[in-house]
Amino acid sequence: MKKVESAIWVWLLPEEREGAGGEEWVRHGGKWLVFDTRKLIEELAAKLGPFIDSGEIAGGKYWNGDPSGLNVYSLDSKRDRVRKIIEDLGAGTSMVWEYDYAWDKNLRAPFSFLYSWCSKFRTILQSYGVGGAFRLMKAALQERGE
Repeated sequence: MKKVESAIWVWLLPEEREGAGGEEWVRHGGKWLVFDTRKLIEELAAKLGPFIDSGEIAGGKYWNGDPSGLNVYSLDSKRDRVRKIIEDLGAGTSMVWEYDYAWDKNLRAPFSFLYSWCSKFRTILQSYGVGGAFRLMKAALQERGE
């Protein structure tokens, strides 16, 4: 597994890129979101390497705040297996599944989707404060534009 750091994220990528892409990912790709302290998230992220390199997990990323959040990516067909992996590696109980692009599927599970977004905002505010949250959003928009 290799790490690629940006202003906001630490990406966890396989050494060799393979796997789902295109339409398959658009309809079936998603992520488990895990929220906890930065220390626990970094420890958990370090343990993902063998699973990312073997292809059991597509990849991951976590943000640079405390508290923090980790996104663990997979196809929905591997969703239950990936949840078990990250639970066995020490993820806490604060996790939720969310599709990356298939918003229609997210909206079919409104409570999970709402929990996911509320957890993201709460974690960002706790990590960075109000002013920092705005700076983070600005950095994220700039990063997308590059």
